[in-house]
Amino acid sequence: MKRGFPWLALAVFLGFTCIAWTPGDAGIGLSDPEAVKHHGTMIRPVADEPLTGNRNVLWCATFQMAWDAAAASQGGKLDLLPKSRAADSLNRSRFDLRWIDADSVSVAGGRVSDGVLDRIAAGDRKRGGPSRLLGKLRKESRADDLVFYASLRKDLAFPTPFAKLGSWKVGERKVAWFGFRPDLEETGPLLKQVAVHHYAARTDFVVELKSDQTNDRLLLAKLPRKPATLEAAARAVTDKVRDDSPAAGASDLLAVPEVVADEEVSFSEFEGRTVAGSVRFVRSASQTIDFRMDEKGVKLRSEAQVTLGCSAHHQVDPRLMILDPPFVIVMVRKDAPKPYFIGWMANADLLGR
Repeated sequence: MKRGFPWLALAVFLGFTCIAWTPGDAGIGLSDPEAVKHHGTMIRPVADEPLTGNRNVLWCATFQMAWDAAAASQGGKLDLLPKSRAADSLNRSRFDLRWIDADSVSVAGGRVSDGVLDRIAAGDRKRGGPSRLLGKLRKESRADDLVFYASLRKDLAFPTPFAKLGSWKVGERKVAWFGFRPDLEETGPLLKQVAVHHYAARTDFVVELKSDQTNDRLLLAKLPRKPATLEAAARAVTDKVRDDSPAAGASDLLAVPEVVADEEVSFSEFEGRTVAGSVRFVRSASQTIDFRMDEKGVKLRSEAQVTLGCSAHHQVDPRLMILDPPFVIVMVRKDAPKPYFIGWMANADLLGR
């Protein structure tokens, strides 16, 4: 079995196929030079927000599931005050639990005093692991809080592990890659694990890596232009999927970087806002996403929770209303369209005596 990398042979192959691939410490010829820089990663609760800058952006349906459960408890929507664009998007979206297999998902909701946290723990034990969010929920939630929780655990194993292609730099980061090359003896059996749904160029293709879970698709794509949102990105990919797409060919090269994402976020944009028409407010809202992809397959773990506190017990920080300059003074008659005095106090000259 060939394990070495015949660089000369590969260079000749790439020359004939016009694929831009630079091995070794020289790094990989990226289509976007900004991608090699460190821009960080963020989790977003909705998939229709604009993609700005060069940050990695992750979305998982667990937060939508938890939100849907919370909304159902409040009559169908969680209208927040002050208004929230993300909350409005969550209220419009919904995630139908029929869109994923029941064995992969656990959803629970209810009052803390009625044992909802114990039900969350039991559901996670049944699905093979402890909750990362449960400890914090037990510590911070109160007896009359309503907790709505969702978790997703999905494993997609490749029937035959892909070949390890070694490690090369992307910018200053050394990255491990997997896939196949024409010169490897093990490439033959791997070709049928890859469906090529679309290929126009090195910067415009959609492939599917087939796993042992035949009802799940793992789609990987390069798009010819940056999508406006995650939602638009997913649509651009799924629109190219065909059931009769061919398998990869013997002269093809597939190189996929290993991905390890382990992120946790609290959505402060929701916390503290009141639920319209209710005595409730959002005490906390958070999500975890643990995504790992290598030559053996993909593991996805995600949790999300929305906790609604009772506003009767909502402790608010004191309002510090100190009118030091600059400040405004307005005097106006009731029902008058215009004031009769306006003062802009920009300094201390007129203050005191």
